[in-house]
Amino acid sequence: MAARSTGLFPREAFNLDSQLEITTSTRGFNDHGVTLASAKTIRLTAVGLTSGANDATATVTIGGETVVLDQADADPNGVVIAHIRGTLCDANNDVIYVLGGTSTPVCGGVFFELVDGPRR
Repeated sequence: MAARSTGLFPREAFNLDSQLEITTSTRGFNDHGVTLASAKTIRLTAVGLTSGANDATATVTIGGETVVLDQADADPNGVVIAHIRGTLCDANNDVIYVLGGTSTPVCGGVFFELVDGPRR
């Protein structure tokens, strides 16, 4: 796994690297090198989520659960953060996100992190 980010959120310990990036193509968790079984909490982070109509969404499907990250919840830098309980996830370990919105939604990246599990 890559070293902790020293950029965007160094104090929050976000891993904004390619190993933990969620894409618009389905990837299994084996491709990410992590297991949800031991995760208590999973942090989802969307960076640069915007659209012309200010209604962009990134719908993330992670381990069979769906979470909507909404531009309306973004901080001034366009970062949206959500948390999901790892114990809610089922054996379907696929992960993907889909952009939505009425005016060309854009997202700089969507990432996940196992926040408080033994395999962080």
